[in-house]
Amino acid sequence: MANYAKKQDNTLMKVVKYIIPWKGDKPVEIIRKVIFLISALVLIISLTSLIVYEGRRAAGNNADSDIAAEYDSALQQEQEQQLSGGTGSMTLQGGENAKPEDVKPVIMERFKTLIEKNDDIVGWITMGEADAPFVHYPVVQGEDNDFYLDHNFEKEKNLGGSIFTDYREPITADSEPANIILYGHNMASGEYFGKVTKYFNYKPGRDPSDISFYQTYPTFTFSTLYEEHTYKIFGGMLVNTKKSEGDVFYYLRGRNFETKADFDEYIAKILDRSTFYTDVDLKYGDRLITLSTCILDYGDWDLRWVLFARRVREGEDPTVDVSKAYYNPDPLYFDAYYKYFGGSWGGRKWPAEMIFGYEG
Repeated sequence: MANYAKKQDNTLMKVVKYIIPWKGDKPVEIIRKVIFLISALVLIISLTSLIVYEGRRAAGNNADSDIAAEYDSALQQEQEQQLSGGTGSMTLQGGENAKPEDVKPVIMERFKTLIEKNDDIVGWITMGEADAPFVHYPVVQGEDNDFYLDHNFEKEKNLGGSIFTDYREPITADSEPANIILYGHNMASGEYFGKVTKYFNYKPGRDPSDISFYQTYPTFTFSTLYEEHTYKIFGGMLVNTKKSEGDVFYYLRGRNFETKADFDEYIAKILDRSTFYTDVDLKYGDRLITLSTCILDYGDWDLRWVLFARRVREGEDPTVDVSKAYYNPDPLYFDAYYKYFGGSWGGRKWPAEMIFGYEG
């Protein structure tokens, strides 16, 4: 038994001496062992980080799934109430004798339990098939545009953050911006706005004439706490955020428009850059929504893929004739793009009738 234990000790010492620099080792052997130990340490740290990352991501996904399930359940109950003669999608408070200015929208049933969990919630966005959406999340609005970059709906640290709207334009029962801007991370796993970049028909490796993803999903819904609306997508663009990459189109500033000229100029700049065109027309007074996310296909360039849509007007057919959509063979890019890929912009090509009364 003693000999067996001694044999085990000798084997262990051989392993230790093989791995750890030891007195009497030659310089080459010491270097080999140091390199091995550093590599092992890097591997352990990497695996630990990966395990922690996946654990947090899985926890975040579970939390998102729970919130979505809660929302869907409340939505189903709300719809059942409507079918049985209850309230519509937009409920108003005020009695029979209330004056029009006293009638205020009230929060829809689908949001009431979620507000108790986080009163930063201002809405919900759904994109894709009704039974298998690729975006189906609450939309929150914080005190800045930083907190929800890495916090989930329950205000816990989360690598995927949340879908959130710009803090500078409150969405309330009384007001909302002409252009609601939503931010979401482009997650490689597809969560949040990870699949919104599928609308980008010029994505490296794709045939730019292939706009099938847009043609499959030309609309989506966004609900504030008070009402639900369908939005028609009318464009998408690849833009830079740093002046070192070229002139910057500050699309985030287009939240409200004082005049028709302001609106027309903003939409024209979008259409110049849009990688595809649609049959969706625009006019001053339309309510817009903008989805902004990072795109990571261009190395160190700090770029955004931005999708634009407008609300279906009152009495308008919510469907879109996608057969009339086509790709833009020459979208306007930025200096760094042309320096790397070559070429230059050939000028505006979209038909002026896309903007009602456009005189630019």
